[in-house]
Amino acid sequence: MDKFKFTLMVAMSALCISASAGYTPTLVQDSLKRLYPQIETVGWSTDDYFYVASFQDKGFNTKIWFDTHGHWVMKQTDWQTMDQVPMPVYHTFTFGSYSTDQVDDVTLVEFPNDPSQIVILISPPNSLTQYQLFYSPEGELINARNATNLNDILGIATFL
Repeated sequence: MDKFKFTLMVAMSALCISASAGYTPTLVQDSLKRLYPQIETVGWSTDDYFYVASFQDKGFNTKIWFDTHGHWVMKQTDWQTMDQVPMPVYHTFTFGSYSTDQVDDVTLVEFPNDPSQIVILISPPNSLTQYQLFYSPEGELINARNATNLNDILGIATFL
C-alpha cells in the first residue's frame, strides 16, 4: 500500500507541475496572482492564442483571458441568474420582447478598455433554441444571436 501511495503522489506531482509550468507561462500566472492574490485554486486552459484562468471569486465562477504578455483581455463572471444585473438591464429585459423566455444563464463580461456587457442566455417556451442577448450596463440591447449550435458560446472569438 505504501508503494501505491508513493506512486500516486509522484504521478499527481508530475501532473501538477506540467499543468502549471508546461501550459501556462509564469508571466501569465504572475499576472493572475497580482490581480487576485487571494485565489489559490486555478484551472488553466487555452482559447485561441489566449490563456484562460478559471476560479471561484466571491462565490461566482470566474474566467480571465490573458494574452501571451500577461495582459488580461477579458473577464467573465457567471452570475447564473438575474439577481446581480444592473437595474437598467433588468428593466429592459423584463419589459422587452424576450420577457416570457426562460433565463438559462447570465454572465458579466468585462474588458480593460471597452465597456462591460451583460450576456443573458435564454430559451423560448417549448423550444430547444437558445439565444444570447448582449446588453450594455445602461440597459441597451447591443446584440441578439441564435446560440443553439454554437460550440464556444462565449469565448474570446465572440468579442474580437
